[in-house]
Amino acid sequence: MRQYFLVVLFCLFICQLHAQTKNFAKNLEAAVILLDKCQTQDQYVSAFAKMEELHKQDPSAWLPTYYASIIKARMAMKKMGDADQLANEAIQWLKITKAIHNSDEVLCLESIVYTSKMAVNPIFRWKVYESRIKKPLEQAIALNKNNPRPYILKANLQYKMPVLFGGGCNSARPIVQKAKAAIEQQKSEFTVMPHWGGPILADLIKACPL
Repeated sequence: MRQYFLVVLFCLFICQLHAQTKNFAKNLEAAVILLDKCQTQDQYVSAFAKMEELHKQDPSAWLPTYYASIIKARMAMKKMGDADQLANEAIQWLKITKAIHNSDEVLCLESIVYTSKMAVNPIFRWKVYESRIKKPLEQAIALNKNNPRPYILKANLQYKMPVLFGGGCNSARPIVQKAKAAIEQQKSEFTVMPHWGGPILADLIKACPL
């Protein structure tokens, strides 16, 4: 009788765990869909709140902290509040993410986050953060040559750099070509995994026709 009770208890536990996992995945998908549509400050704040709540539900999951960091970095670059403070918050969420998980996607995140910190005062901060922006992209490419995002970020940096310092379309175009080739190999259907970059690449191709 006691063994039967333990089996039933175990089955109930497994069922509950499965339900929680399914619910977490559903909520994460909804949060990512919301983030993909973000335009206003209120929308970004709402998306961040959802990612923060998901992190509380499962502190071992890296995607909620990854997206929380991206949200703060984007808000900083869009000047949706105190840009320096938002960039600092992005750095803190990056650190949490790196403690959970490390990959080419997290290396791209690192470059984005320190770009947001540099962008607060680019004239004085570029030299301070240059290696923290560029080095992770090279590391990401070394880890996964099929990921378009490090190429997109690298091309964008190269394009925006003054021609006098080796920037502009001529130096960005070969990187844009690699980004285009990589993104064309990716599946088009929705995924909660990092999938951003398409609009940035489209703008680069428009500015620097291949």
